[in-house]
Amino acid sequence: MDLFYRFKKDYFNYLLSVILPAIIMALSIPVLKHLLGAGGYGNFSIWFNAVLLCTASLTGWITQSILRFSSVHINKPLFARQAIAVSLTTQAIIFLPVFLIIWYLGNDMLLGILFATALFATSLLFSISAISQAGFLSKKNIYSETIRVFSYIACALFFLLLTDVYYLYALFIAVTISYLMAALYLHKQVRTSLSTEQQNGTKPEKAARLAKQFFKYGAPLSVWFVFSYLASYIDKLFMNKNLGAEIQGNYQAIFDLLARSLVVLVAPVTTSLFPLLTQSYKKGEIATIKKILKKIILIEAASFVIVSILYWWFGAGILLNVLKTPHTYSYKLAGFMVIAGTFVWLIASVAHKGFELRMQSIFLLGMIGIAFFTQVILYLIFYKIGNMLLYPLGYLLSGVVYLLLVSFSEIYRSSKSLQTG
Repeated sequence: MDLFYRFKKDYFNYLLSVILPAIIMALSIPVLKHLLGAGGYGNFSIWFNAVLLCTASLTGWITQSILRFSSVHINKPLFARQAIAVSLTTQAIIFLPVFLIIWYLGNDMLLGILFATALFATSLLFSISAISQAGFLSKKNIYSETIRVFSYIACALFFLLLTDVYYLYALFIAVTISYLMAALYLHKQVRTSLSTEQQNGTKPEKAARLAKQFFKYGAPLSVWFVFSYLASYIDKLFMNKNLGAEIQGNYQAIFDLLARSLVVLVAPVTTSLFPLLTQSYKKGEIATIKKILKKIILIEAASFVIVSILYWWFGAGILLNVLKTPHTYSYKLAGFMVIAGTFVWLIASVAHKGFELRMQSIFLLGMIGIAFFTQVILYLIFYKIGNMLLYPLGYLLSGVVYLLLVSFSEIYRSSKSLQTG
């Protein structure tokens, strides 16, 4: 089967798996902002993004290793069990330290418990999802994501409207329940699928050895994910500190609606692409890999142009009306910067796949570190100007720097290969 055809098939399956839940989430953002107020919504977003940041740093090395090494392991059922065991062991080790740190930072013991529990649930789902992706079970994600989003909205509205539970507690409980329900469903589907796999007699490495293999490859990528999340997180922290909760909450809502909508449409590219690329890389189909990566980057670039035109034509007005945000040029331009920054990061996530396949994860870490600190330096130098546009500009700038570093590195590597060849 043609690689691009297989990619399109899995892409549309993953797109369907997130499009309906994403619509529901998008509709819920104005509702939650209305119930919590701009300040409350912004505060929860900061805490929840911290959960995702911790998930990236503590579980990202596992999920990326699953996607990279699954194709080379013969006994798929045993590999899946060992990978989940590595994930659960990691989460058990870090549960208490995370609880204590959040308790100390928030001066709230219950918030620490709920934060650590939500982290456990999200990490578990991410690990199982990686096994599902490696097994090309893209259709199962349709039901998994639908379960997650609908259960989250239902639980959140129940606690916020019908109980007196503090809103941070209510939303963290909703997050935990929704992620656990999705994880349990997807785990059952993965087990059913793998039960049909032939149990090869070749004995793979022990779980401890597998964990070591995962860590060697995935640890730098795990830190990479930390910087990746921080690039879309640090702007809100600086904005909240320097401009206040009201402006930050409005910007947070704009960012969430735009960035999440775009990620819904484009993120399935990387989700469906990497398992296919690892198989092709194993077969030595380098030319085919380069061809499909260039094709996808061109499609993403064309999509950015179309989305930008639609945004300035009528999208910006609709966005600010829906979110009940002041109709100022600054908020409109901030929205466009979010669109541009998100597309740049999505294009970069495709452009750097060659480094992942060659397992040059430390090199990727160095490049994203440069991009992130460029963003932070921008904020530290110019924060006194008091302009909210500084913060989406920093998000965009970090993506541009990373994309340029990745692209020039690939060009240099290719030219060097031709010279030595």
